[in-house]
Amino acid sequence: MILRCLGSGSSGNCYLLLAETETLVLDCGLPIREIKKGLDWDISKVVGVLCTHAHLDHAKSVKDFENMGIPVFKPYDETIACPLKIRYGSFGVQAFKVPHDGVPCYGFYITVGGHRILYATDFEYLPCSFKNIRLTDMIVECNHQKELVDKGQAKYAHQIKGHCSLDTLIEKVIKENTTSYLRTVILCHLSQDSADPEECLAEVQNVVGEGVNVVVARKGLEVELSKYPF
Repeated sequence: MILRCLGSGSSGNCYLLLAETETLVLDCGLPIREIKKGLDWDISKVVGVLCTHAHLDHAKSVKDFENMGIPVFKPYDETIACPLKIRYGSFGVQAFKVPHDGVPCYGFYITVGGHRILYATDFEYLPCSFKNIRLTDMIVECNHQKELVDKGQAKYAHQIKGHCSLDTLIEKVIKENTTSYLRTVILCHLSQDSADPEECLAEVQNVVGEGVNVVVARKGLEVELSKYPF
């Protein structure tokens, strides 16, 4: 299983979970041409798209995928009847609501093969525990370090109430949900102005230990998600 990052941050978020014959798209906040390029111009393997919320840096290409006949899971859309559990090919998906400064937003728990994956971004905190699920992989927001946030900026309240800080990630996500099954942590949606990638990586690595691969998401990143021998 490969995780390919096409974009991470306010300029656009999109990740691909690449299995041998199937691909699941996590958010589609980039122009469809860029996503197609990231798919090596082959959309035939795409079994579905998961979209966390309606902000364009996550949902820019929703209509493009729908127009191509590819199903998009968007539980945030309250105008449609949307189940919280769904299956796209080999991927089982469970959605759960997260706080994002009053905007409807969802995280996803994904199962495929030997992987149990948490994908959560644009949240102030996680309202549920995954300790008993024994996650193998986390793709989680690490938006800012509180001491680096400019309190005078116009979007200060939104950043604090709508995005996860390094402290919250470590104390309320990493520590509360890490077990010996965890193999990969991918830190996503880092703020260019209020997060130091090297410091965030080092602090999370220190908590999870050397046996876990911790990386910071960036355009062009590819990470192999190691299969745990269940």
